[in-house]
Amino acid sequence: MAATGQQFLRFAAVGGIGFVVDAVALYLLVETGGAPLLMRLFSFALAVSVTWALNRAWTFGRTGRTPRTEYAAYVSVQTVGVAINYAVYALVLSMLSPSPSHAVFALACGSAVALVGNFIGARTLVYRDARG
Repeated sequence: MAATGQQFLRFAAVGGIGFVVDAVALYLLVETGGAPLLMRLFSFALAVSVTWALNRAWTFGRTGRTPRTEYAAYVSVQTVGVAINYAVYALVLSMLSPSPSHAVFALACGSAVALVGNFIGARTLVYRDARG
């Protein structure tokens, strides 16, 4: 399999782990009374940190940047992806009754839509100089 295909599969696997982190955090935050739209921001912050570390270690390798600079670039790219993800999340959630399980379902829809864009952004803007 070509290097790009392998990277995409790894990125998707890391995204799956990030999704679980995001979903569990979101579910718990909503279950304890948090507003689903607001709690999504907190769950994203946790998930993006986990996926950055895993993508850096396993998917792409380290760049020549300092970890802080690389993390900032990664978060910037993922913020565009999360804007798409969040728009789909909010749209789907608006069609359902508020509940933790509906919040997680809406999150899955948003994550699926944003996956390819997130990969392209990470590969071309953050990790283009990676030594993987």
